[in-house]
Amino acid sequence: MTTAWPGAWKPILMWTTVGLCAVATGMAATFPYDALHARALSELNRSTGLDVRATNWTAAWPLGLTWRNVTLTKPDWAPIQLAHLDAKVGLLAALTGGLRLDVEARLDNAALNTGLAKAALTTPSWSLAEGSVSLKGQLQQIDLSKLLGRYVSHGVLSGDFSHQIDSVHTATGSLKGTGTWKADATDLAIDHIPLGNGRTLSLAFTKVSAGVACQDSICNVTELNGDGVDGSFTGQGTVTLQQPIQNSQLALTVTVTPGTGFASKADALGLPPLPAGTTLTVKIVGPLAQARIAL
Repeated sequence: MTTAWPGAWKPILMWTTVGLCAVATGMAATFPYDALHARALSELNRSTGLDVRATNWTAAWPLGLTWRNVTLTKPDWAPIQLAHLDAKVGLLAALTGGLRLDVEARLDNAALNTGLAKAALTTPSWSLAEGSVSLKGQLQQIDLSKLLGRYVSHGVLSGDFSHQIDSVHTATGSLKGTGTWKADATDLAIDHIPLGNGRTLSLAFTKVSAGVACQDSICNVTELNGDGVDGSFTGQGTVTLQQPIQNSQLALTVTVTPGTGFASKADALGLPPLPAGTTLTVKIVGPLAQARIAL
């Protein structure tokens, strides 16, 4: 059975469709891309605490921007290079006064599905500092040595996250809201673990899994474990979220059971041999950007 539309409806639907297309085309043609570019970089700088720079940018259809050769810098961090950063504005949200921003960042252009981070941000206003913010995204095979070269010489990260921020207390930088974050890293090599007297230790793990569940500013570790030739570990603790994000405070306790690989490293560093099954406790504390790792 088919529905027959009254003849009068046909031109109404046709002209409504034409009108909506004209509005969308007009918005895309007259949209203030320069203002969006400046505002987007300003919000990124404010929310992350990083200096975000791009060598060039172009407008993307219908409402969006593409930055190329993006550099993220901070005085006490090594620069992070992105091949490109895309940001697309949701047309329906823009028409209702809100903001939906679909962001895609790529570390390099070597492959389509590696070194890629995707996020969808939704907020009822164009200011990220006002009102609630919903954030969902994925990380696809991120080379950790390009992000955390100070601590990690090798490792590939994948994961997903979902976070609802209800409000931000600007005076203290604390957050109100809930969220979950889950990540897995493979072939992970952690370097520069201080042992005292100028000695440092490196540890390699085949796989590491981590997850947190956040309530307001406190994220409790729900999963933290790994294993590899140097041994295995489990962990627990909290992450206290702050704005900007690199000021978030870590308070983690990790229990490491050394493996065969650790024994040879310990001998080279002059550490006493450890009986089978002996565990070591590692503390990871301080701000995310400058966490201290100590035995």
